[in-house]
Formats: sequence, C-alpha cells, structure tokens
Amino acid sequence: MRAMVIKDQHVPSGNIGQILQKHFVKEGENFNVYGGLILGNTQGGLNPAVVEAAVGYDTKVVWMPVLSSAYHKERTAQMSSAATSTLPKPKYPLKFNPPQTILDSCGNLLPAVSDILGIIADADIVLATGHLNPANEIPKLLDEAVRRGVKKVVVTHPEFFKDHSIDEMRAYSDAGFYVEHILATIYSHKQTYDDLYELIEKGGERVIISSDLGQIGRPNPVQGLTAFIEEMQKRGMSDETLRRVMCHNQRKLLNLEPLEE
Repeated sequence: MRAMVIKDQHVPSGNIGQILQKHFVKEGENFNVYGGLILGNTQGGLNPAVVEAAVGYDTKVVWMPVLSSAYHKERTAQMSSAATSTLPKPKYPLKFNPPQTILDSCGNLLPAVSDILGIIADADIVLATGHLNPANEIPKLLDEAVRRGVKKVVVTHPEFFKDHSIDEMRAYSDAGFYVEHILATIYSHKQTYDDLYELIEKGGERVIISSDLGQIGRPNPVQGLTAFIEEMQKRGMSDETLRRVMCHNQRKLLNLEPLEE
C-alpha cells in the first residue's frame, strides 16, 4: 500500500490522519495517511466552512451526505433490520438528525453545494457522491462539479442500493468519472465476489476498489483487500486490471506518483 484514506461516518478525520502520519509512519517510509470528510449531520452538514477547514488538514476526499442523506434514510427504511444492522452507528444516537438533501424545494442545487464544489476544485481533491438520489441529486451534482472545475469525482459504490445498472455505471466511467466498488458489502451479504468481478470487467477504465472495512466484527482493510485479490485471481482477473482498480486510478485521484511496474 502506498497510502490510505480514513473514512469516518461521524467525525472529520483530517487531523487524525496528520497525527498518524507524524507519529506512526517511520521516517523514510513512502506512505501517506490522509483524512476524509463526510458532509453528514455529525460533521457539519453542507457547510463550506467545514470543507475549507478540512482542506487545511490535508483532507483528500469529501463525500456528500451518506448516512444523513434523505435518500439513504428513505431506502434503509424499506430494508429489513438484518440488512441495516451492519451500518455504522454512533456510540451516542443523535437527537437531531434530519434528512439531508443537496436540492431546494424547487429541485435546484443549494447555493452551499456550489460553494463546496468550488473549494474542492481549488484544492484539487476528490469529490465523492455519497448516498444521494441517482434520479435527481447525482446528475445535478455531477453537472455542477464539472462546471466548477472539479477534476476528480468518484461515484460512491453505486451497487449499494442496487439502483444502478452496469450500463449506467459504465456510462459514468466513460464520461470521465471514477466508479467505486467496495468490499464491505461482501461481508454484509449484499453482493458476492462474482458480482464484483462482473462490475470490474464490464465497468470501464475508471473503476476503483475501496475496502470500506474497519468495522467491528469484520476483517481489517488489508485482510479484506488481500482476500479480494485472491478471489479475483481465482476468477481469472489479470494483474493489469487488478493494478488499475487498486493502484493506478487511486494514485491519480490522490496526486501520487505513478506506480512503477
């Protein structure tokens, strides 16, 4: 591994990444620990000031609302308790946890969203779509991101709610956006390794794999990624494809030097 990005559903992690980088990465090791920011209720919501502060802590990825999003709340309310039991939960449940949307009552992007995209563009970091509605929120977000000059956009694990076809995922990739698939869904039984293999082989050049692991009771990210490699090799995936979805594309997103073969 060349780097890692911390994704915490409940607190910004840029400062945590800096502490780990300073005190746990040995001198001379070519490894970076970066923080992330999810614009949910516990992290300030759609607040440009929070994003600006996070950039100052070398945050590399900003997610639109995930667990706080109105679409996430709507979809999970339709799911069984067994299906939602594996989602991350705060130690202290929130009394104030309203559904977040990036659109106003007329269906237009909130002004704060455009401001946030401008900060992301200026910092040349990654915008991730989070758990937004694919029918109206994601298209408007992507259009505005392009208009504001955001160069690195990741469509966040579109297989999670099974609301995208493979052709739709491929269309994102062909349009210049990166499409993320995750390993956590293997352990929550939402998809199989065969599903992942198909998503990668048919997904275009801009597919990336994230572990999305680290939860209690599941493998740690390194264990999960190692198992993923072994399972993909069993199914005949080439080393070239594995390097692309696990190394090359991520290095481009994080502005790291290209991988030497």
